[in-house]
Amino acid sequence: MEVSTLLVGWGWTYEQLRAGWQEIEALGFDACYIGDDLFPHHFDVDPANAEAQIEVYDPWTIMPVMAETTERMRIGSLVSPAGRRHPALFAKMTSIVDVISNGRLSVGLGSGNAPDQAHALGEPYLKASQRVAKLEEEVRILDSVWRNERTNFDGEYYTANKLVSFPKPVSQPRPEIQIAFKSKKFLTRLAAEFADRVNLLGNDEAGVQAALDALQQHCTDLGTDYDRIRKGRLCSVIFTDDEVGPDERENVLRERAVQLNREPDGLIYEHHQSDFLLSYVGPPDKCVETFRERNVPLGIDELVICPDTAGENSYENVMKGLRFIASEIMPGLKNL
Repeated sequence: MEVSTLLVGWGWTYEQLRAGWQEIEALGFDACYIGDDLFPHHFDVDPANAEAQIEVYDPWTIMPVMAETTERMRIGSLVSPAGRRHPALFAKMTSIVDVISNGRLSVGLGSGNAPDQAHALGEPYLKASQRVAKLEEEVRILDSVWRNERTNFDGEYYTANKLVSFPKPVSQPRPEIQIAFKSKKFLTRLAAEFADRVNLLGNDEAGVQAALDALQQHCTDLGTDYDRIRKGRLCSVIFTDDEVGPDERENVLRERAVQLNREPDGLIYEHHQSDFLLSYVGPPDKCVETFRERNVPLGIDELVICPDTAGENSYENVMKGLRFIASEIMPGLKNL
């Protein structure tokens, strides 16, 4: 099992981000992904509700430095949303990062789930089917620009006219494409055609299995290799001294939120009410076995682990959690 992390980094300084990803590599994580947000978002609609003075760094601005200051682990976005950048420009940016990293880039893509960020740019928040169609055009342009001398494309959302882009990526035939999705309905066909890696969102194994079944069926229909695609899950862990029963979970999360200086409702929603990520709340000695039971039967190859939360968390709390995971949990997970 690969063990990776999502470096959210909201509210961190640039110096903390740089120190963080360098230590993450030294700790032995297989990959460090960066989120792609304009500002902290909590699935809101109105950008007026966004926190105004929280540092959020653009991943593709800092990714070249990340590539230059690491040597081993994969780096990339988790995930860049549809419509954030014109795919021709994005192809140029990612090609350069792939060159600097010597082929360690994973280009994470998704349909987008932050209406407030779209509205902040004066753009409509498209329906899910439209966002998927837009992402498909982006992937097709990216794939062509990375591989070919010139790219022509005439779609509903994007156009490219005899486009050239050099240098080409180091990775052959192109950088790794990672597609994140939750529903079996959306993105599974696109992933079957183009993805080298997928990230399954959700805390329900039945839903994850249904999405994987749909992915496998699309691979069969398209003649692509399902087993070649690496499968990952985004997860968050909160460690406790004792096992936590269902009736105790909310109180434990409230106490942990106070320790993290966070609003309790946000942490409770993330771990107890939403179906966004794989949640573990319990003692460290049960974590590996729980993750084995919940992931190995599904064929999961990678766990992308965030200590405490996949949202705002301080540099000190995150790095303390990652150090503990690396020393106490990672050896067991890598042997799954």
